[in-house]
Amino acid sequence: MTEKRKWIWTDSKAILTIVILAVCAILLFFGIKEPDIQLVDQQIQIHGMYGMKIDFADVKNLTLVEKSMREIGIGRRTNGFGGIGSTLKGNFESASLGKHKLFVNADASPTIFIERNSGVNLYISFHDSQKTRDLFAELREIQ
Repeated sequence: MTEKRKWIWTDSKAILTIVILAVCAILLFFGIKEPDIQLVDQQIQIHGMYGMKIDFADVKNLTLVEKSMREIGIGRRTNGFGGIGSTLKGNFESASLGKHKLFVNADASPTIFIERNSGVNLYISFHDSQKTRDLFAELREIQ
């Protein structure tokens, strides 16, 4: 291999490594970040990784559970983000809860449980318990 080829190969590996590390850092940042939840246009809009929109009419029941998701029982992740810290997002499944979607800090209490008429049920909690309680109060107003 000529000196020029060695130089290009070395530079290419370094650039590729930097790109891979940057992508991993960005995914980690967005995974750990708490979701932005807004009540707009007769919908609960969850923005961020694994975000979704739920029509108010699809909400069957709304409960504030005075337990953390770890106490309730997380189940196993089928497609989602978790395992780094206590942030859990995405699709989970357990024998007791069935299929469910999480947007939680697993160690934070309380947890909002949204039972839906159609689709999977949802659990939401924030690191700050007052933020969770405030969101629950807003959701109760529209229910």
